Amino acid sequence: MQSQVLNLLAELRGERGLALILIAHDLAVVGQVCDRIAVMYLGRVVEEGPADQLLATPRHPYSRALVGSVYGLGETRRPRQVLTGEAPDPAAPPPGCPFHPRCPEATAQCRAERPALAERDCDGQVRRTACHLYAPVEAAEGAAA
Repeated sequence: MQSQVLNLLAELRGERGLALILIAHDLAVVGQVCDRIAVMYLGRVVEEGPADQLLATPRHPYSRALVGSVYGLGETRRPRQVLTGEAPDPAAPPPGCPFHPRCPEATAQCRAERPALAERDCDGQVRRTACHLYAPVEAAEGAAA
């Protein structure tokens, strides 16, 4: 049934030039239907980009956990990343990055400062992400000059 609905959505999108917003936790489904993906955590976008790039090489730790939970997605098959702890209360998010209490790579900066969604140099690939692990493109370019 799910496959039939997805095929119908893809068909309608192609025939009628429709724009769709698909909200789902199953990134395999999202990647099948969508050209672009925005991953959200506690109501905020933490990573956004072309579906094929985001699914092949997720950059934000939450995106990596989501992609790692779907068999067959990602650049290389990584060990499944199990998130520890509970998601914070959206009405009272923690200071800094909302994901830091569950992030295995959180730093002191993550605990103190909320990262802005910005174009960042993610290991040579520019990606819109809200993560202190990657420098904003402007800062990376300024440091090189």
